[in-house]
Amino acid sequence: MKKIRKILAAVLVLMLMLTPVVSVSQPVTIQAAAKTTKTTLKKSGGRYYAYENGKKLRNTWRTIQSGKKKYTYYFGSNGAAYQASKEMMGRYGVIVKKIRGQYYGFDYLGHRVKGVRVGSTSTYGMPYVFYFNSNGTYNKKRTAQLRTASKTNKKAATIKKMLGKCRKYRISKNSCFMNGNGVDITYTYDTVELSVFRPKGKNYKYDVVESLVARY
Repeated sequence: MKKIRKILAAVLVLMLMLTPVVSVSQPVTIQAAAKTTKTTLKKSGGRYYAYENGKKLRNTWRTIQSGKKKYTYYFGSNGAAYQASKEMMGRYGVIVKKIRGQYYGFDYLGHRVKGVRVGSTSTYGMPYVFYFNSNGTYNKKRTAQLRTASKTNKKAATIKKMLGKCRKYRISKNSCFMNGNGVDITYTYDTVELSVFRPKGKNYKYDVVESLVARY
């Protein structure tokens, strides 16, 4: 009996040795690393241009990192970024451009802006107040409200409320407004300056608007 068991065990081992081993391998997908396109911003002749892979960008938007901040530009048909003239509009004034059916404002550095700004649609155009949404698009309704509230001789409380808290203010006692019978007060905000007139003595009812201009 023991001899039979040994023979059966030997046969079993032999069968296992003769059985072919099937190897199942899973297909391996090798994903190529995504190609990173670096955008380079260059300044030439006072204008800003962007390049990718040595090619100048045209008729397109780009958001570019500068230090710890990112700024959005639009590069026109000649490759130059839309930007306001610092000499004509100062650091906070803007040039307003229509791009694909929407209006946007750009400062002298070519940065797309948001919030309250004073600017024009051409370098030598008449400056007006504008309001731009958080994504940079022109807000027609808000702009109309600001323009109405900032008209000369309007009650100043309305526009002051719309502009919010000012950074600082200064009082000038030598006013030429309304025969000079009062003082001028200039309120400085982030991007604009509001000048109001405060009549003296019994003539005082409320402050009135003189002007709303770009901050310099």
